[in-house]
Order: sequence, then C-alpha cells, then structure tokens
Amino acid sequence: MKKGENIKAIVLMLVCSLCATFLSAQPDATISATIKQPQLLMGDQTQLVVQTTTTADKPVTQWFNLPDTFNHIEILSRSPIDSSLQGNTKIYHQSFTITCFDSGIWVIPPLVIHTGNKQISSAPLELTIVPAKLTDSTYHDIRDIIEVPGQKTPWWYWVLAILSAILPGVLAWLWWKQRKQKPVVAPVNTSGLPLLEETLQRLGKLKAQNFPAKAEWKKYYTELANIFKAYYEGKFRDGALQKTTDELLMSVDRHLSKELLSELAETLRMADAVKFAKYQPDITRSTTDIDIIEKNVKKLDNIK
Repeated sequence: MKKGENIKAIVLMLVCSLCATFLSAQPDATISATIKQPQLLMGDQTQLVVQTTTTADKPVTQWFNLPDTFNHIEILSRSPIDSSLQGNTKIYHQSFTITCFDSGIWVIPPLVIHTGNKQISSAPLELTIVPAKLTDSTYHDIRDIIEVPGQKTPWWYWVLAILSAILPGVLAWLWWKQRKQKPVVAPVNTSGLPLLEETLQRLGKLKAQNFPAKAEWKKYYTELANIFKAYYEGKFRDGALQKTTDELLMSVDRHLSKELLSELAETLRMADAVKFAKYQPDITRSTTDIDIIEKNVKKLDNIK
C-alpha cells in the first residue's frame, strides 16, 4: 500500500472515531422553560411554557411538580401534560398561567424531570415585576384650609336618611320571616332506585365526566356538594339543600365520628373555596374528596 493511501486511511479512521464520540455525547433528553413576558406590571399575567424532548425508548418517568404559590409567584392555571411522537423523538409540553403581586425580581427555580435513571433540569428563570405607573406623579404642596360656608340641611334630607336606615332592617326581617316559613321540599327520587344506590350512581357519573382533567373545578365541586346535600336531605329530611356548610356540619355532627366529620368538613369547605374564591386544587385532592363523600354516605346509610 502506498504512503498516501495509508495517510487517507488513518484520517478516515480519526474522523469516524470523532463522529462516534460526538454522537455518543449527545444528551438523551433536554428540557427548556421560557416565560413569554419576563417583565410584568404587578397583577398582570403571563405564560410559563415547559418543553421536554427525549427518545421514544427513554420516556419521562417523573415530571416536576410546581406548587400553586412559590417565591411570590402564583399559578392561576396549568394545562395537562401533552405529549407527541415525531419519529423516534417524544416531545412533552405543559404551560402555566402565572402572576405576581409583589414588585421585584423573582426566580423560577430549575425544573427537574427524570428519564429512566437520569435526571435533567432547566435553567432558572427571572420574572421582573414592576409596580403600576401613576398617571400623575407631580409633587403638590399642602394647601391652606378653606372655610366652607354653612348651609341649612333641608327637612326632606333627614326623612330620606331615616328611611335609608330603617329600610334595610325591614327588608332583612321580611326575608328572614319568608325563609323561616318556607316549607322544605325533599328531593324527588326520579330514578326509582334506593337512595344509596342512586347517590353512588351519581358519584360514579361525576367521576366519569373527568372534570378535574379539564380544569372545570367549579362544575366538579358544585355537583359533588349537591350530591351529598341531596343524599342527606333524602335520608334525614332536615332541609340540607337550603343550609350553609357550617349549618350542615352542625347537623351531621350527631351522626358521624370526629375523624369522618373532620374529613367531610375539609371536603365541603374545599367546595366552597372553589365555588366562591375560584381556588384550584390539584387532581389528587379532587380524587380524595369524592372518595370522602362516598365513604360518609355509606356510613350515614347504616344509621336507622
């Protein structure tokens, strides 16, 4: 073999070796996190977008979990984790709607995922929150006190003031009287099933609708609370459908143990927080709450 051919062979072997080394060094998975608007006015909202790319034979085995509130940042909503397959590449995607009510520069920490026995993390992100700008920041000196000439109050002003003070009390008394005298109507069982069986059937239907996965929290918890109230009303005929959560718990207290009553109270108050304060629990909590309602219904059904 000639000397030139030997040199070509050696060069080719070196190139192949470098390519193999480069390919073997490529990461199996990557994760990226971006903020669509890294600078916000206090109280405004933006999107935190996370994307992970890995190979189909090494899927993500553990996804990161961000709490609803961390480092002055609040998560208002989060999308389900979406995945797609492109050839041998698997892509995971999730987005979060975030806000903050404290001015400053706040850090979103590295987001860590696991693929097989490996762990990868994103770079930390900074979110800058600035206070709202005032429309007029000009300095104004303190002015002298201005004397206001006295004016005689007309007689009809005092009549309106007295009526305004009395009217709310009268309306409140009429409402209370009407509410007290209003007959409590027991829920109508249209299915023809025994009360317990009908209630369990409604709970099963609620599970199947999978509202938490669609982030439809208000529909889920409103129906969950109504199912329990309807059962309790049908069982004990005590106006449960018209009662507040605290009134209902006082009524249930005589039938359940302290442990069961404590669990039930947490679930019903969670329903109130979702309905009236737009609180968004996690999916695990929603599963626990429907199980608690089912357990309490079965316990109450044993009471004669």
